[in-house]
Amino acid sequence: MKLPFKKGKKVIFKTAEFHQGFILRNQENEITDFRDIDIEEYLADMFVTSDQFVVLSAPKAQNKVRFVQACTHDGEIEVELGIEENGTHLYYKMCSEEECYRIFLDFYDNMFIPDMGEYKPVEF
Repeated sequence: MKLPFKKGKKVIFKTAEFHQGFILRNQENEITDFRDIDIEEYLADMFVTSDQFVVLSAPKAQNKVRFVQACTHDGEIEVELGIEENGTHLYYKMCSEEECYRIFLDFYDNMFIPDMGEYKPVEF
C-alpha cells in the first residue's frame, strides 16, 4: 500500500519518522532550538501575515498527536492535528487566536489532550 492514500474523502499519511526534540517551522524557517516565546512569535506573525503557516512537530506522538499546524483563511484561524492511528490522519477546527496559542503551547508542554468531538477530518 502506498501512502498517502485516499480512503473516501480522507487522506491517510504515513507515520513520521522519530526525530530528536521538537521542530518548529513556517514557510521561511525551521528551528529545533527554541522556547515558548518563539512559538508565540511564529503564531503572532501568522495572525497578521496572509499565506503564513506554523507547524510544531513532536519527536513522537503525545496523546496520539504527532503535530499541530495552523494557518489563516479569510481572517479565520484553522488548527489541524496530525493524529497517529494506523497512519497519520488530519483533523481540523476553527478557533480564536487565544485558543490557537493555548493548543500550541499545551502541545509543546505535553499537556494537550484534544477533544476530538471538536475536530473534523480534513477532506481533500
